[in-house]
Amino acid sequence: MWDQIILRIDQPVKALILAGGRGTRLRPLTNTRNKHLLPVANQPMIMRIILDAIDLGIKEIIININEGDTELPRVIGNGRGLGVKIRYIEQKTPNGMMFPIKIAQDLIGDDEFLFSAGDNILAGGLEQHYRDFRDKGSQGHVLVVKRPDYQNFGVAVTDGDRLVDTIEKPKEFISDLVLTAIYFFTPAVFDAFDQIEPIDPKGTGIPEYYPPPVINWMIGKGYKFTASEVTGWWKDTGQPEDLLGANAFALDKKEDYSIKGEIKETKLQGRIDIAKGSEVINSSIRGPVVVGNGVTIENSYIGPYTSIGNGCTVKNSMIENSILMEGSTVSDVSARLENCILGSDSEVLGGSRIVDGNSLMLGDNCKVLLNAHQ
Repeated sequence: MWDQIILRIDQPVKALILAGGRGTRLRPLTNTRNKHLLPVANQPMIMRIILDAIDLGIKEIIININEGDTELPRVIGNGRGLGVKIRYIEQKTPNGMMFPIKIAQDLIGDDEFLFSAGDNILAGGLEQHYRDFRDKGSQGHVLVVKRPDYQNFGVAVTDGDRLVDTIEKPKEFISDLVLTAIYFFTPAVFDAFDQIEPIDPKGTGIPEYYPPPVINWMIGKGYKFTASEVTGWWKDTGQPEDLLGANAFALDKKEDYSIKGEIKETKLQGRIDIAKGSEVINSSIRGPVVVGNGVTIENSYIGPYTSIGNGCTVKNSMIENSILMEGSTVSDVSARLENCILGSDSEVLGGSRIVDGNSLMLGDNCKVLLNAHQ
């Protein structure tokens, strides 16, 4: 697959991807893992932006991680299997979203670079946005998207394709163009960190660098900053419903569906991917669905937009629009489970008469017994 990628970049470009933070809005799932390793269509979510960068032709990727994080480098690796070089830099304190640019300066050097949060997922890839950045001779470029809930984000004020101002979480309407956490920069951005003072909006005593002060300093100094709109699907996967939405999007866009497992007396409908070593017996599966390695599904219904990780067991149950992480078990649940996220090695065991449409989010190694209603 990787030897078929067409390189589209005519000078060295790197990527700096953020994979730090604590993922507090996705607890308890993030109590035991880096948020960016949560699965989307049975693939760590950070792989979406990594693959977008690779498709753009980027060959060197820097990933910012929390101090002492050994799990993400172990899972993602050094990039050799993807045909790229992946390096990691640790951040000791939470100094804001833009701070990794400062600490990665020596690794980035004199190259242009993609700068993105590791939990941003978008449709259509990055090629046209990068072309806009290059063709317009910009020193900075941000992807923006229209949102009705603009008050919850930093917003962009534009004049044509030119960015003229950014405002963090405006209380009154100024613009509904929200800043995604996806940018392109030249090394000109490093100048900002020598000039602006970080702020401490949370009163923690830890100074932080946020996008608006950095961007507005560049604009004020005459650097050209442009914007391009994401007209398709975009998601910042910060909430459980966002993770489920991203999973559904990834399943819709997935192209390489195949049946490699063992299927017995089972009805399959739609796009379904079942890995080798899995067994489906006397069940019904309606895609899009992806099933990992070593999975057992018996006497069950698996509905659309469900991802089932390696080593899971589903028996005598109904599940749809859900994510089951590796090693989890759902057994004898008579009601339909939907919009669920089950952490690794968790168990959901049912009774005989339960309310339909149960939704659950469980961390790793949890066990839930759904008692019957009398």
